[in-house]
Amino acid sequence: MPTLKEEKFLELYDKNVGKIYRYIFFRVGSEEQAQDLTSEVFLKSWQYINKQFNPPTPLLKGGAGGLSNPRAFFYQVARNLIVDFYRQRDKAPLSLEEIADKSIADKIADKKDGPMEEISRTLELELVKKALIQLNADYQEVIIWRYLDELEIKEMAEILDKSEGAVRTLLSRALASLKEILK
Repeated sequence: MPTLKEEKFLELYDKNVGKIYRYIFFRVGSEEQAQDLTSEVFLKSWQYINKQFNPPTPLLKGGAGGLSNPRAFFYQVARNLIVDFYRQRDKAPLSLEEIADKSIADKIADKKDGPMEEISRTLELELVKKALIQLNADYQEVIIWRYLDELEIKEMAEILDKSEGAVRTLLSRALASLKEILK
């Protein structure tokens, strides 16, 4: 029978696994690698929680084993694993241009949508993808996190280890650049 900590972690897993997978997929462009890295994110997170918070502590602030913001923690682990992944392969993360031929729309599709919604989303995604390709990696990342993964500014600040003001400025500049490109 799972402990309270295990149950809470499983709830957090269920809530976050789809978004973490999507984020990783956008950065690595391979479905298999994204699946492997997503699994590794949650394995490393669970190992960290058991090591840091052993003996078990009460679940604080809705987190797993005392983490104040588990979702930001998962993204931070994912970001670090992506960096490690490319260090091991001695190359930079794929740009959105390199994964443009892949059907990303399928990865972010809502299974309840009808054919018209899917076509519309695919066309919009293609336009945005083409514009995002022209942005630097930091701008791409904050736009994806904010508008695709719906992260809060506070969470993005935790992931990037920057102040909320710095993240707002980064996001504002990214959006201004994107707007210029889309004109």
